[in-house]
Amino acid sequence: MSVQSRGEAWFSRLNDWAEQTTFPIGYLSILGLLVLWELGALLVTSSFGPPLIPRVEVVAVQLYTMLVTEGTAYSDIFATLFRVFVGFTAAIVVGIPIGLWMGSDDRVEFVLDPLISTLYPIPRIAFYPLLLAILGLGHAPKLVIIFIESLIPILLGSYYGVQSVSKLHIWSGKNFGASRTQIFRDIVLPASLPYIFSGIRMAMPIALIVTVVTELVASSQGIGYLIIRAQGSFEYETVFAGVVLISILGIVFDQILARLRGRLLFWAGDVSIDM
Repeated sequence: MSVQSRGEAWFSRLNDWAEQTTFPIGYLSILGLLVLWELGALLVTSSFGPPLIPRVEVVAVQLYTMLVTEGTAYSDIFATLFRVFVGFTAAIVVGIPIGLWMGSDDRVEFVLDPLISTLYPIPRIAFYPLLLAILGLGHAPKLVIIFIESLIPILLGSYYGVQSVSKLHIWSGKNFGASRTQIFRDIVLPASLPYIFSGIRMAMPIALIVTVVTELVASSQGIGYLIIRAQGSFEYETVFAGVVLISILGIVFDQILARLRGRLLFWAGDVSIDM
C-alpha cells in the first residue's frame, strides 16, 4: 500500500470516527485553550512570583465558591442578564420592522442607507460618556448603548433577508392574484427569517460584550463591576472567574438561539450577512 493510500485510509477512518462519536470535536479547542492557560499560569508564576494568571483549578474553585458555596455572584449575574435582555429585546422589536421596511421600500432605503453607512464604522461605545452625562449613572445609559450596538446587526439581517427574496417568487405571487400583504406574509417574511435569525445571533454576543464594558465604568452591579472590583483588590482568581462567567453566558445564549433556529427554521440552510 502506498503512502498516499495509507494516508487516505487513515483520514477515512478518522472521518468515520468523527461522524459516529457523540463527543463534540469542537470542544477539543476548549481543552487546548485550558492547556495553554495552565502553561501560561505556570510560566508567569515561576518567572514573576505573584500569580498574575491564576491556575485553572484555582479559578474553578473560586467560581464554585461564587456560584455554589457562597452564591455571591448571582446578584451581579442577574444585573447583567437584565441589561442584556432589555437592550437586546428592544433592538429586536425596533430593528426587525425597520429592516423589513427598508428592504421592501426603496424610498426608506434611500433615506436610511447613508445614515447606517455613516454610523456603522463608528464604535458606538464612544458615545457612552456622553450618555452618562445626559442620562446619569443608572440603567438608562447602559440600556441605550446596548440597544444601539445590537440594533444594526438585527436591522441589516432583516434588510438582507428581504433583498434575498427571488423576484420570480414575488412575480409569481402577483400573477396568482396575491395582495401586497399576502406576498409579504407568505413569501417575503418566510424567506427573510433565516437572515433575521442570523442578525439576531450576531447581535447577541455584541450585546453581552457591550453590557460588560459599560459595567466596568460607573456601575455598582454586574459581571463587569465584579471584574473591575476584583482587579482593584488584586483578586485575579475572581477576575478570571468573571471572564469565565461571561464565556459561559455567551455559549448558553448562542446555543439557545442555534437550537431555536433549528426547530423553527429546520427547512432553511445557513446564510451569511455582509457587515
